[in-house]
Amino acid sequence: MMNQLNELAQFYKALGDETRLRLVQLLAQQKPGHARCVGSLAKALGTTASNVSQHLKLLKDLGLVEPSRRGYRIHYYLNQDRIAEYDHLRAELLNKTITTLEPIDELEEINMSCKQDPNCKHPERKPNNENCTSEQIEKCHGENAEQHCCENQ
Repeated sequence: MMNQLNELAQFYKALGDETRLRLVQLLAQQKPGHARCVGSLAKALGTTASNVSQHLKLLKDLGLVEPSRRGYRIHYYLNQDRIAEYDHLRAELLNKTITTLEPIDELEEINMSCKQDPNCKHPERKPNNENCTSEQIEKCHGENAEQHCCENQ
């Protein structure tokens, strides 16, 4: 499982760069069977062909982008099967994780909030005007219950 997590992390790391994400977006907008050369992609992104080539190499190493030689130029297209594999991996790994988490008890969070301060910057945590107990204030604001988070903002 750790190897799969590493693989998914590399996928997200690759898409975490804005230029690469825009590059993938451009390639995703192509009609099936069409591909774009480095020069065309560079022009569309407003960058150099060298920059696009470096980003394409990383995407190609992950299997997200496939090259296709057309004459003396290489054109690129998205590998839809590989993208589907990453999507499946994401669903398998992250949905398991998310569904096994304990649900957050919203009532407990509300009870932790400070209801004493009428100028509190967290009104969503104040369902009514009841006073908090000293334990609730400490739980919400820490050991220094004299200094409320609302006063710091």
